Amino acid sequence: MTYQLTCTSISIFLNLILIMLIWRKSPPQTGKYRWLMTFTACFETFWGAFDLPAEIIAHSVGCAFITFRINTPDSLLDPEHSSWVVLTYTAIFGASMAVFASHFVYRFGSIEVGFGKKFTSGWKFSLLFLFPMFYSFWWAAVVRIWFWKNPDMDEYTSDVINRTVGQHIENISYIGTKFYNFGENGTMSFNIPAWIGVCQMWFMVGTSIICVFGFGTLCYLRLSTTLSIVSSAANNLQKQLFYSLVLQTLIPLILMHFPITIFFLCPMLNLDTDFATAFILITITLYPAVDPLPSFLIIKTYREAVFDVFRAVLCLKNGNSQQGAVGHSMISMKSVKWSPS
Repeated sequence: MTYQLTCTSISIFLNLILIMLIWRKSPPQTGKYRWLMTFTACFETFWGAFDLPAEIIAHSVGCAFITFRINTPDSLLDPEHSSWVVLTYTAIFGASMAVFASHFVYRFGSIEVGFGKKFTSGWKFSLLFLFPMFYSFWWAAVVRIWFWKNPDMDEYTSDVINRTVGQHIENISYIGTKFYNFGENGTMSFNIPAWIGVCQMWFMVGTSIICVFGFGTLCYLRLSTTLSIVSSAANNLQKQLFYSLVLQTLIPLILMHFPITIFFLCPMLNLDTDFATAFILITITLYPAVDPLPSFLIIKTYREAVFDVFRAVLCLKNGNSQQGAVGHSMISMKSVKWSPS
């Protein structure tokens, strides 16, 4: 709980600071992209704020995975309504599959004018916000239809739940499934509903990754060509936004996509993954706290604004102060240039 509280606090603080920088320190050339950046920062703020009270636990055993929360006697929600908290958590995760794909589509549209006019301008810009919402509802529908609590899963996971968290299956609200059914003579057969559901999830993850790497490669090639021809403030900003986006995308790939792939893949192969269970909870909680950092470090105007605040807080001189005079000089917060772009 201490780890989750720390990550949640950091996530909310950094993302709120980032939202302020987006609207006060973004260069004019940023244009409509600041809306997409704000959407992502708000999404990650909500993710971090929801994760702490939800108290979600993930576990896999044998050919099954289960995501659940414990219902204590003093819980505000009854088990039925608590199941919808787990569903909402998975829906948020589903939305995260498409968030950065939307960014790369827009970034390529801002560099390749013909593509931008055709696919990301005017009312079509709103589709970049709707795709994450669509993936969220689709992911939630898959969970509700194919992975909802049922007597077969109760029987299969009751022992592991009791052993892992010391609770009876009646005291938890969960979503999950097993990929194989076992007959009395030891025969193993595919659990068709589970595979239908997980194939849809793999499709969502796959299309997201294809968009990220496909449009990311196109952005890199187009930027390389443009920067070799002409160097301008606009092109330098495009380069900063692109590299910031690359790092912001690598973070969820490492902290979310890779762990969740192991979490799904091992039950599909009928392998126990206790190590992956602990790992996935740590990394997913860490993601919204770490993801804003590339914007602070790479985008020049944001970095300078943050450094200005640090200089003011630490009573250091701003600008061209001579070395050695720092310890004897003070500046007030009024000296920090914090005017809108």
